[in-house]
Amino acid sequence: MIKFLKNNWQLLFIESLILLAFIIFYGQFGDVNVDSFREAYIPEEILSGKILYKNIFTIYAPLAYLINALLFLIFGTHLKTLYFAGLVVTMSIFYLTYKLARRYLDPNLTLSICLFIISALVLSPNVFNAFFPYSYGLLYGIFFILLSFNFALNKNFTPAYLFYSLAICSKYEFLFLLPLLIYTEIKKTKHFNYKKNITTLFLPLIVSIISLKGATIGDFFTSLGLIIQMGATKTLHWFYSSMGLTFRLELIPIYIVNFIKFLIPVSWVKYQEILVWTMPAILILLILRYNKLNFNKKFFIFGTLLVSAKVFCALTLQAYGVFFLPFVLISLGILTPHKFRKVLAFLLLIWAIVVGGQNISILNQKDIEVSTQKGIIKTNRYNGRALNKLINYIESTDKNSKVVIYPEGLCANFLADRKSDSKFYSLIPLYTETFGEDNIIKRLELIKPDYIIISDYDTSAYYYTKFGQDYAIEIYDWIRNNYKLDTTIDGGMLFEIFIPRHPSP
Repeated sequence: MIKFLKNNWQLLFIESLILLAFIIFYGQFGDVNVDSFREAYIPEEILSGKILYKNIFTIYAPLAYLINALLFLIFGTHLKTLYFAGLVVTMSIFYLTYKLARRYLDPNLTLSICLFIISALVLSPNVFNAFFPYSYGLLYGIFFILLSFNFALNKNFTPAYLFYSLAICSKYEFLFLLPLLIYTEIKKTKHFNYKKNITTLFLPLIVSIISLKGATIGDFFTSLGLIIQMGATKTLHWFYSSMGLTFRLELIPIYIVNFIKFLIPVSWVKYQEILVWTMPAILILLILRYNKLNFNKKFFIFGTLLVSAKVFCALTLQAYGVFFLPFVLISLGILTPHKFRKVLAFLLLIWAIVVGGQNISILNQKDIEVSTQKGIIKTNRYNGRALNKLINYIESTDKNSKVVIYPEGLCANFLADRKSDSKFYSLIPLYTETFGEDNIIKRLELIKPDYIIISDYDTSAYYYTKFGQDYAIEIYDWIRNNYKLDTTIDGGMLFEIFIPRHPSP
């Protein structure tokens, strides 16, 4: 036992910190307005008989929703089910991160890497956190990709392909890794077992499709068309332009600015941009040190570049780049010359303290508890007071009432146990532009919500600021013509609650 503790104390320390963070800040992760409650609402809709891509609109891959629906079925439709799923997967991610890092790096640098990831990802106060994230698909996908890396490095390619496929069924952006896996298998085993590999690759997809029975090929293509249409919207362009998230010709000026930040070290210390230089540095160091790397190191670094391509020029801590830190920091450690690794470990430790301290400070500002029989989440006073009043109002309505809350509001739907619309459950500017106001109005005429609730939530991340003021004006006019204002809730955040002018008989 003493020998085990001596050999594994760092890993046990890391996992203990994660568990401690989960206990101390229970319910303070995620966001009551943005994204997080989509991850709770859609699995619940699946359990009620709705079908992804047919009755339920989503731009994401299906597997995570199916997994969470199964967890709800087993453990109950409750926030704690998702919280504990996040905890278990996060602890597993850190176990794999630690083991992969120790293949190449010394214990001190490995520990510093893990501590920084804890400060940036586990303690993140926004939707890009590990326990209640904006996308369980990304969280599960990172876990599956780490497993795939681990098996590929051990020359066990059947499970490597299996977990790669599971990652694709969780988040599409991991697709680019496949050629590297095939090349690695051929390099290490001198052949490609195509019969077994094809079966392994398609098994998760087949299982996912079977689980989606009822959805037709037409439904899939309709969803795909909407996703493609969404990719061309001006509001999404604004979002990506403001955050510099993807490779687009229009964003070259942002890439240039980020590269200049890489050349000027003083800019690195800005909290959200501490690591904006990392991916360009990895590419440059890879070119300079390529001949000094063995095949396994090259595999890990090229794998990092492939799975992290979307955040190459924007690895900022306020966005989902934090989920890719296990790959990025291990690769950086591999490429850092040995004489500079102690410096890197020291910097990461200092940054972990700075980032962790600031994140804990923000988490502590979430001091208002929003609680129902379906779970607890804490938020700041501006959101919390109004949201508690809104949930009390909704809970006083008929249990079968259909309540839509725009631009975002699934938190109230889930916690108050009232249905929204499975297609237009969110109307941020991106969705309004994608679907078109006429189609949204037709949908509202069809489903006839019992309550339409409009908040003053700021959507300026997608250029337009307020629903009904500078976007969705036609929808808002339709609501005011067909519904009457019942009451207004003002507890910081503002909610206008509309009821039908002529209720259905």
